[in-house]
Amino acid sequence: MKHLIYGLLLSVASVGLAQSAEAACSCGGVRNIVAQYSKKTIQDVNDHTTDVGQQIADTILKGVAQLSAYSDRSVEAQKRIEDAAQLNDTLRARQEARGRAEGGRYDPAASACFDLSGLMQFGGGTASYGVGGTDVSNLSRNRSRGNGAEGQAVSQGGLAIANAIIKDRDELEDIGGYKDPTSDVRFLTAAQTLDMSEGKVAQAYARMVNNMVDPIPAKPITEGEAKTPAGKAQMTARQVDATRRSASHAILSYLGDLSAPTGSSELADWAQKAAPTNYPYEIGDKVSKLQALDIFVESRFPNPEWHQAVAKMSPEAVERENLLTNALQLYVSWERFGLERRQAAALSALLALQLDDRDSRTTVIPVND
Repeated sequence: MKHLIYGLLLSVASVGLAQSAEAACSCGGVRNIVAQYSKKTIQDVNDHTTDVGQQIADTILKGVAQLSAYSDRSVEAQKRIEDAAQLNDTLRARQEARGRAEGGRYDPAASACFDLSGLMQFGGGTASYGVGGTDVSNLSRNRSRGNGAEGQAVSQGGLAIANAIIKDRDELEDIGGYKDPTSDVRFLTAAQTLDMSEGKVAQAYARMVNNMVDPIPAKPITEGEAKTPAGKAQMTARQVDATRRSASHAILSYLGDLSAPTGSSELADWAQKAAPTNYPYEIGDKVSKLQALDIFVESRFPNPEWHQAVAKMSPEAVERENLLTNALQLYVSWERFGLERRQAAALSALLALQLDDRDSRTTVIPVND
């Protein structure tokens, strides 16, 4: 800027000198002096303009660089703010989940402490717990056929059978808490656990089955009688009769298996802990699956403590309790299906017997000699 002003002053001075010296000096000399100073002034202005432009450009570039740095720092700050917010959300969610857990939201239902998984080994007749309903049913069938020691009275026939029935009635009195278990079906149907590993319990059960299904069986056919036409006809009739009676045996055998001890000692421990305080039946050191199911039911709906526990359960615990109950219902339905199958067989035998009786009176075709 100083050069520019200096140049202008020189130009003015040169013009003044030129005017004052115009008379004394030649015109050519003055023009040369003016031209010389003009060129120098223009060069100085151009140089200065270039410097000023460069300074302005540098200033603008520095400003842009500063703005870019400010923008980068702003983006980084925003990113850190978002990261902190996400971390806070995560910590809050974790604390809320922990609070729900400590508040019991995810606690299992009270019944889950007594889960039956791995405890119940369904089916009677295990070696460690003696005989089941199927074994007693086989014992009853052997008695009806006169096989073994149990069938000795049938082998003798007549009065021996009557004496055997009376003898069992007197000797097995009060077994299972019943005056005469050999003639009281409640001995089987009302029992929660019927330990047939005890000899007298099995005898009372077998005699009750015999009194119901085949009370006075016929004397076995001898080898000589079996060779005669009448003997063969009798054997055929008895075979048909035994087949139909087996349908009744199947039902009573099934009921016996339900009441037979099953599982292990862990099942008995579970039963004693899970049963409500007002449970009406005795719980021994052996438990049947029928009694296990009965305890499961009795410990819930009839139990006021269960209703109070459900009222305090979290939604998740209620769902687990409902799932356990549905699983129990599924198992009970399957057991009922097994019984219905046997009932269907018994109804078929009954229908066939009724048809036989009708045919003997209405559809017999006479045979000419």
